[in-house]
Amino acid sequence: MGLDYRIKACPDGLMTDRRHNVKVLDCTIRDGGCCNEWQFEKELVARTFQALRDGGVDYMEIGYQTTDGVYDDAKAGPWRFCREDDLREVADRSNMKLSIMLDWGRATKEMIVPKSETIVDVIRVATYAKDVEGTIDLLEHAQGLGYETFCNVMAVSTCTPQEVDVFLEKLRNSGVPNVALVDSFGAMYPHHVRYLIRKYKNWLRPDQKLGVHMHNNQQTAFANSIVAIEEGADVIDATIHGIGRGAGNCPIELLLMYLDDPRYDVRPILGLIDDYADMRDDLRWGYHLPYVINGWLNLHPKSSIERMSRDDRYDTVRDYYETLTRNRPTPRHHRPPAE
Repeated sequence: MGLDYRIKACPDGLMTDRRHNVKVLDCTIRDGGCCNEWQFEKELVARTFQALRDGGVDYMEIGYQTTDGVYDDAKAGPWRFCREDDLREVADRSNMKLSIMLDWGRATKEMIVPKSETIVDVIRVATYAKDVEGTIDLLEHAQGLGYETFCNVMAVSTCTPQEVDVFLEKLRNSGVPNVALVDSFGAMYPHHVRYLIRKYKNWLRPDQKLGVHMHNNQQTAFANSIVAIEEGADVIDATIHGIGRGAGNCPIELLLMYLDDPRYDVRPILGLIDDYADMRDDLRWGYHLPYVINGWLNLHPKSSIERMSRDDRYDTVRDYYETLTRNRPTPRHHRPPAE
């Protein structure tokens, strides 16, 4: 056995070959749009499409499709609606599959056109555990129209083990081919991901594929994605420069470097990094203590996002922490606070 060509202190072959079987789904515009109301310029979206395509990325999720009247067109940009004319201005058919996301409760069967009438290849539906049954019906309808489909069950970190069992059994008995484990609040550590990937794979049928979508509140999105790959996940979500709601997501440039696979070329994506880095100070994703605190407490990031958006912050980070933890019971395995 030779030496690792990067880390000479280690032998080659420590990496699992599973990394060569995964696919990469970029959701820069869709999840990043949560930071700027999907107001990305079409020229940037077109260049993002081209860079991801040239980099060999398997899927690009370009935005949401939403029922009319749910969002104000004047406030939300075109990638909250993904109308066909807008899509065709920035993308075309290629080896990279184009994906859109629907939010359960903000989409209907009637708004989904047959796949032959659009350049969209994939429909993912974001839902909560309680709504999985209706989501399955919507996804199976989309499959009948020719789309590849995914069910993304959000906020799994707030579900009991029994609640997870219930929705996984429903998905196992459905026709939905792809299911995603979603760490909506960036609360999970690698040991949580390892356990849940094994649980999902034990419940789902062998022919059903498993994806992951990791948020980066505690700076664990990349590490959690690596663990998911080691445990046999099939599709990994990531974004350019980690852009996304709150703290953001697993950075796609890190993921492609880790995969180190000739299918992918990180260089076209690195050519866009400056464009996204320039937005970071204004949009305030990435490492910030309010996002960390919400992630650690397994809370929805809305309060940390609201705090980060204020210029007149009247509380310190410690004040914010104390407010959120005031009624939190002391975990039994932790020492009590000092007198």
